[in-house]
Amino acid sequence: MLKRLLSLLAAMLMALGCAAAETAGEAEPVSHQIEMKVVPFYVDTPGNRIPDGFPLYFADGVKDLPYVELTRWIGMMNDLVPSASPVLNADYHIDMAVDEEGGIVTLRRENESFMAVDFFSGSVIWNDYCAFIQEANGPYQDLATIPPVDVNGQPNLMAAAAIRSKHSAFTGVSLSDYGIPMIAQDGKYLLPMQTLSAFMLYPYFLSMYYNQECVMISSVSEMKAPVDEMTDELMTLVTPEMKAQVDMMGLSGQESFEAILKMVSETEQGAAVIDAYMAEYEKSLHKMYSSVPEGERSEELTWFGFNELLLELDSFYGLKDAHHIDTFDGYLSQTFLDKALLGASAAEADNAIADLASLYLDDGHSAFISPSYLQSSGGDDASGGGFSINRYSGLWEKLSQLRQMYPEATAPYYEVGDTAFVKMDGFEISQTTDYYAAAAVGRLPDPGQDTISLLVQAHQKITRENSPIKNVVLDLSINSGGAAPAAIYTIAWFLGNAQVSVYNTFSGAETTTVYRADVNLDHQYDERDTISHLRLFCLTSPASFSCGNLVPWAFKEDGRVTLLGRVTGGGSCVIQPMTTAWGTSFQISGSKRLSFLKNGAYYDVDQGVEPDFIIMSYENFYDREALADYIDRLF
Repeated sequence: MLKRLLSLLAAMLMALGCAAAETAGEAEPVSHQIEMKVVPFYVDTPGNRIPDGFPLYFADGVKDLPYVELTRWIGMMNDLVPSASPVLNADYHIDMAVDEEGGIVTLRRENESFMAVDFFSGSVIWNDYCAFIQEANGPYQDLATIPPVDVNGQPNLMAAAAIRSKHSAFTGVSLSDYGIPMIAQDGKYLLPMQTLSAFMLYPYFLSMYYNQECVMISSVSEMKAPVDEMTDELMTLVTPEMKAQVDMMGLSGQESFEAILKMVSETEQGAAVIDAYMAEYEKSLHKMYSSVPEGERSEELTWFGFNELLLELDSFYGLKDAHHIDTFDGYLSQTFLDKALLGASAAEADNAIADLASLYLDDGHSAFISPSYLQSSGGDDASGGGFSINRYSGLWEKLSQLRQMYPEATAPYYEVGDTAFVKMDGFEISQTTDYYAAAAVGRLPDPGQDTISLLVQAHQKITRENSPIKNVVLDLSINSGGAAPAAIYTIAWFLGNAQVSVYNTFSGAETTTVYRADVNLDHQYDERDTISHLRLFCLTSPASFSCGNLVPWAFKEDGRVTLLGRVTGGGSCVIQPMTTAWGTSFQISGSKRLSFLKNGAYYDVDQGVEPDFIIMSYENFYDREALADYIDRLF
């Protein structure tokens, strides 16, 4: 196998001009019975049905394991990616070349990166994986994912001002080592739909789903029933009387929660919330996807799905070293999850995925999303959740309750004398809002729900004429993360330059990008967009997670922001969407690992960042008057 891979690399460097020599010991090609079936094809919503459908291929009578022909795949990608973000992906294009004698199909991007599929050795190699899967016009390993110019060609909310990159080396995976089938037969080059989806669609937070009736492309995070969102909104309608009534019943824990939820759902407002969510859900792809009759996985799909899961986790889980995972084959055996994953029941397999994400990986990002189309239940975490996740959730709840004792601390923006407090419990940015147009007519989104709106309005108040503000405190004490672009925008507002570093655990690529933000919305990046001339502080706790950990790390790296509170909660990897071959949706800590750059080296930030001044008692976090006085006495 190694000889074959080296031969393939040599052929690549010669522009694939010659066929690689066959190596001793390679298996003779196996002839398959191939059936092609054109199925309905949907993208994003049931209303967006692609007229000609999508051709899938099935081998040897197995009906639940679809293959895709590579010519059709690149045609789909050339249509899909530019339409998803026309400004960023305007130049995106893939061409395909076939070396029939060598059994190599090469997919080459417009940026000269390529993916070579070797059907003889059963391997796939990229010369620069990160370049091959990135947006055409974005910076290398871009986390902002915002077009630097708008549709009128004017500077947009944010742009990269400088970049330092070490590109990916040749990166390869041996599909044959994982038992992943590849078929080159009758002039067709077929790969499993799941494998292509994993390595080419996951980076766009998308996946391809097949329920034996139709195929669809959807955002992985949206392939679920809206239970969590609906529950969160229902809980905002809970009254003190309801809580008192449950207390009189002597209920606690999950029983108390379920009793309160039942009470609020039976109110007129609660019923209206449920009706609204369910009406929207009826129009979703997930509703269509899960509406087919329940069933079981074929033996072929079960084995393929297990092996494909191993391949994807080995390739993309970004915290393997920290979790002492050599291979996921061994890890799933050591945790006894392999038995359920290789069993006949799709529900039990989904329960194993849930346990893997929450109990064993337990990293705050890994989580179950929704079950397979083959069954309506499944995905239950019998363990009750991981120890780290439960500890984090308990602290988050405690701090939320403490903050309610100080109403001023719940305001997104609040001033005490010469000190301004800006509170962010998450980083949010709207992908559909034109912030420039909205600001011009005074209709920015709710600053309590939108980071860009909050910072634009806070900046106006802090920099107003005769402003008394000398100190600005960014309260991230219960910030659980969110959208990286909004977090980067926040760093740029504080510092002028937002320096963000990424190490890719799959490809080895390293990138440090410096971003500038247009906070006063004048289509310019200058000193009027930052408050770096003021005294800056950031309040953190172990509930400051993910991007709520990234921002304090950027402040620590810069050195101009004083960190107050307690050590942050970590969460160093960008979320990676995942699916199983039998249709389960979940997520993990992915291969893009946010890093702390020191002396030219990239260090992991998963263990959190230490504050400059420790505030021992959480009760002292939210008394704004006392905290402002404490800040004045620090210097």
